[in-house]
Amino acid sequence: MNAPGGEWRPEDRRALRNILILLGAFFVVVQINRSAGGVLANYLGSNRAMSPTDIGTVMGAMFFASALVQLPTGLLFDRIGAKRTMVAMGLVAVCGIVIFAVAENTWALVAGRFAIGLGHGGVITAVYLIAMGWAPADRVAQSTASLVGIAGGIGGVLATAPLEMLLSEAGLTATFLVIAALTLILTFVIQISVRDGPASTGVKRDPETFAESLRGLWQVIRMPELRRIYAMGFCFTAPFMTIGGLWAGPYFTDVQELSHEQASLALLIMVIALHVGTFAYGPLERLARSRKRLILGAVGLEVTCLAVLAIWPTAPIYVAGPILFVFGCVAPFFVVLASHARGFVPPHRAGRAITTINLAGLTGVFLLQTATGAAIDWVEATGGAAETGHRIVFVLVIAALSVSALFYARQPEKPKDA
Repeated sequence: MNAPGGEWRPEDRRALRNILILLGAFFVVVQINRSAGGVLANYLGSNRAMSPTDIGTVMGAMFFASALVQLPTGLLFDRIGAKRTMVAMGLVAVCGIVIFAVAENTWALVAGRFAIGLGHGGVITAVYLIAMGWAPADRVAQSTASLVGIAGGIGGVLATAPLEMLLSEAGLTATFLVIAALTLILTFVIQISVRDGPASTGVKRDPETFAESLRGLWQVIRMPELRRIYAMGFCFTAPFMTIGGLWAGPYFTDVQELSHEQASLALLIMVIALHVGTFAYGPLERLARSRKRLILGAVGLEVTCLAVLAIWPTAPIYVAGPILFVFGCVAPFFVVLASHARGFVPPHRAGRAITTINLAGLTGVFLLQTATGAAIDWVEATGGAAETGHRIVFVLVIAALSVSALFYARQPEKPKDA
């Protein structure tokens, strides 16, 4: 790792900048798949006549697969390196995008999204670990947040109104075959251009045997110092991906009575908010006296925003829109939570600790997306109003945030011996 407490050499700074630009281009494509749920929910409902439960299952399959792959990729990150792992899994994602593109039934769509989730499940962790290899410790969160904020924002923007237009003009198959081709090209370029750290520092791999690595993984999972961080990890992405990434599209059309084009623009604004927040968390993490208080403050704002909409789901768009914008800004606190966790584990087990947080978070996405889809389906089946289903969505997300925050509130700021 590039001397965490030492001087950050200009050549290493330039190398990291070039690497982040390339990884950013790759993350743009990844984020199109991650953020397309709102647009795809409308498309699959209107063009494939799929039920809310089926849509929730298709969209949630990617996050369920991402959760399953976290622990294996954590081992691979620590043993063979972030770049090699990301490239190998990127090829799996390409296969999944192709399957999704040509799918003709619900289960084929589920299979495609599942494979995409397997392939892209470790991308943010890989970026974080590569930044750890090149940058001083106090710059890692800012470097990662900058990439995720800017590149993720671009990908998120493309996954709203532009994706809506492309699906309308070209259809699902052609659109996602183009995405598959772009993913394959960028994966190849990463293979030949990216290193995990400066050659002069000789980035160290985990010297453990495979059996020792598995024991180390189990020890990381069982660490009492991290259990409350894992509990908060359940909600580092699930709230936004359930609302902004899935049900905001139907909320804007069914409750706010916007057209599909207007709804896609509203989704675009939410995604911009998400990545404005992601970018802002980098410098905030460096300035904040307490990472825990920064995260709990963000959760408090999320709960407040959603509580207003749970009480008043039919609020006019000029009220609901700004509320969801604020919600999107404060939701993406992953880099702060990862930095908090990193202080409790040795560097050679950082990959396993961060992917365990991802496991908790992506499990949360799958459970919340599936549960909220079933809730909306139940409301429709019993003849309830559209706003009733979305009120239940907001309440379920509030409950998940509140329980996670209650556990996390007792987390120490630093290890006892720090």
